[in-house]
Amino acid sequence: MQGSGNMGTVMSKVSYLQGLIDGLGISSDSKEGKAIVEIVKVLKEVGAELEELQSYQEELEEYVDAIDEDLNSVEEDLYEDFDDEDDDDDDCCCDDYIDLVCPHCNETVYIDTDIFDENEEISCPNCHKSIDLECNCCDDK
Repeated sequence: MQGSGNMGTVMSKVSYLQGLIDGLGISSDSKEGKAIVEIVKVLKEVGAELEELQSYQEELEEYVDAIDEDLNSVEEDLYEDFDDEDDDDDDCCCDDYIDLVCPHCNETVYIDTDIFDENEEISCPNCHKSIDLECNCCDDK
């Protein structure tokens, strides 16, 4: 993590300030001394919170890395299965959809192969005239 060097630096700087205060003999008897002592206490708490956040961040990064590895594994399995399915479909040019040109309006019509297999004709969605369903690319129809 990028900030890990800074955490030690922050805590060491706070410790240095605490040593300075002790070495200078600054006590909480005066108003200024009391303010300085309280500032150092707050800085210690902030440093401790930063260390805790750093720890949580490192745990979160490890968790995200583990999820990323798992996701990559799932993607590899999924695409491997998908590639296998594609290889099986190479026998026929009629994959999931068949495109036909309507003989009446010359619009290209895309038809799901399930519909194609169940019907001998359909209505053109553009001109609403009947289109005979014939597949010349394979022996299905």
